[in-house]
Parts: sequence; C-alpha cells; structure tokens
Amino acid sequence: MFMGGKNTIVMHNTCEDSLLAAPIILDLVLLAELTTRIQFKAENEGKFHSFHPKLPLKGTKPNEANIVPFADVPPGTPVVNALSKQRAMLENILRACVGLAQRTI
Repeated sequence: MFMGGKNTIVMHNTCEDSLLAAPIILDLVLLAELTTRIQFKAENEGKFHSFHPKLPLKGTKPNEANIVPFADVPPGTPVVNALSKQRAMLENILRACVGLAQRTI
C-alpha cells in the first residue's frame, strides 16, 4: 500500500448540526413574531410599550442570508446572558400574558 501506490482520503460532511438546530431557530422566529404582538404598561403609566424585536437578514451575499431573531434593546438596558434566567423571564412574560402571577428565581 505505501510502496509506490496511490492513497485516497475521502471525507464527507453531512451537516447534522444544522438539522438539529432547525427546530430551535423556528422556535426563535415564532417567539420573535409573538413579541411583536405583546404590549405592556405599568399601573401608573398611561401609555403602552412594546418590545423591540427584529428579524434581520444576515449575510454578505443574497444566497447567504439567514433570518435570525434578536432583541434590539434600548441603550442602557441590562442584558442577561444566563440561560436559566432567560428561561424564567420568558416563562414569566408568557404567564403575564395569560394573567398568572410571576415566579421568582
């Protein structure tokens, strides 16, 4: 085999990670769309406020564009990057939408 013969190395990339991430991306897009419908206000305020969701197209070429939701927060707003706190926040927002009390972390 190694004595003057030719060797061929074959590699296959099946992109299984993209298939596994598809439901998560779909959930994020649906959640971003839901947040466009939610309006809220404090008891002492007269004006309703809304979230600042956006669905940007990312990519440098037209065929490379990906739709990924992200929140555009106003300057100075604290951003939380802990998954458990984000999940609790999301559950509390959905609980508030149906009139239930929030759960504390």
